Amino acid sequence: MVPCSAAMLILGAGPAGLACGIMSALCGEKAVVLEKNSQPGVKLRLAGSGQCNLTHGGPTVRFFEHYGDAKKSRFVKPALSRHSNHDIVRWFTEVGVPLFEREDGKIFPCSLQSGDVLQALIDQLETNGGLLRTNVKVHAVRQTENRFCVETNQGDFTSDRLAIATGGMSYPQTGSTGDGYRWAAQLGHRIVLPRPALTPVIVDHYPFSEASGLSFKNVPIDVYRHGKKVRQGSGDVLLTHRGLSGPGILDLSRYLEPEDALRLPICPSIDAFKLELLFSGKKLLKNALAPLGIPDRFLQLLFSELEIPSDTPAAEVDRETRKRLKNAFEGFSFVVQRLGGFEEAMATCGGVALEEVNPRTMESRLVPGLFFCGEVLDIDGDTGGYNIQFALSSGFTAGGGLQCSLSP
Repeated sequence: MVPCSAAMLILGAGPAGLACGIMSALCGEKAVVLEKNSQPGVKLRLAGSGQCNLTHGGPTVRFFEHYGDAKKSRFVKPALSRHSNHDIVRWFTEVGVPLFEREDGKIFPCSLQSGDVLQALIDQLETNGGLLRTNVKVHAVRQTENRFCVETNQGDFTSDRLAIATGGMSYPQTGSTGDGYRWAAQLGHRIVLPRPALTPVIVDHYPFSEASGLSFKNVPIDVYRHGKKVRQGSGDVLLTHRGLSGPGILDLSRYLEPEDALRLPICPSIDAFKLELLFSGKKLLKNALAPLGIPDRFLQLLFSELEIPSDTPAAEVDRETRKRLKNAFEGFSFVVQRLGGFEEAMATCGGVALEEVNPRTMESRLVPGLFFCGEVLDIDGDTGGYNIQFALSSGFTAGGGLQCSLSP
C-alpha cells in the first residue's frame, strides 16, 4: 500500500470521528478518517432502536447535569456550549435531515432512520474534502518527532495531528472493543478503568420474571449500601425477566455495585387512609386492591412473594399483613446481584482521564497534536441523546478547536 499523509488523521468513524473529520475539512485541512469495520457508524445505526435519538431538547445549560459528577459536568461544558443541542438540530436540518422533538424531549430524525443521520455525516465529510477509509485495522500508533505514524493493514498513515475517536467498550459486536484506550496509554495517557454504563440491573432472588414488560412511570429510586442511603434518582422503570431496566435504572447503573438495594414505590400515590378504606370492604383482597391500578399479574406475584393469600377477604387481613403491603407499595426493595455487561450496556464509564485533556479544544495536555473525542474519554451521559450529543460536540471541537465554526 502507498503511504498516506494527512494534516488530521482520525481513528474511528462513529459520530465523534466523523464530526471531527467534517470540522477539520471545513477548516481547510486534509482530513482522513480510518475505520476498522467494513461500514462506518455501526453503533450509531443501533441508537434508539435504529431510530437514532441523537440529542435532547431544552436549554443547553441543563445538559451539563446529565454527565455524572461535577468534574465531568465541568469538562463537557465548553464543547456543549460551543456546539449545543440547538446547533446540532440546526446543522442537521440545513444538511437535509429534519428533526423533531418528542414530548419527553428526545430528538429524532423525522424519518426515524439512524441511517439518515449517519449518511449526512459521511456526505458532509466527503463534500468538504475529507476522506473515509474502511477495513483499516490499526496495529500500532507511534509519535516520531512532530508527526504521528499509524501502522495498519493498509500501510502506514502519517499526520501532523491525530484524533482518537474509537468509542468505548459497550456493544463490542459493533467493533467498540477498547482499542483507543491502548493507543492512548501507549502515548502516555492514564486510563480510568472502563466499566459498563447505562446497563440493566440483574436482581438477586428476583420474584417478578413473569411480569416482564411491565413498567412504572417516573418513580423515585433510592439506593442503599450497607443499610445507608447513598444516592437517589428517578425515572421510568421496566421489569425484565432478570431484573430492572428503563431510563431511571439505566441512568443510575453507573453508580451501582453488587449487593446495593434499590428501593422504589410500586404505588407511589397510596396513603394510609385510602389503603385502610380498601381493607374495609367485603371483597377479596385481589379485587379490593384493583382501584390502585396495579397490573393484576404483578399484584399476584407480589402476593406470592409476601406470602399473602390473594383470595383472603380484605376485611380479614391482619394489621401486620396490611403493614407489609403498605411498605411494599411505598418502597419495594430489590438487591443488585450484578450489572449487565458490556454486551448489553449502552455506554462505557471510564476511559481517558479528563484532567489530561483540554476541554476547550479536546487536545491532550501531555502530547501536542493529539486529540480525543466521544466515548473514548471518561464521559458517559444519561439516556435521552446525551451521549451522541457529546460525541458530536466533542468531535466538532477536536476537529476545529477554537478556530472554526459549525456550518454545512
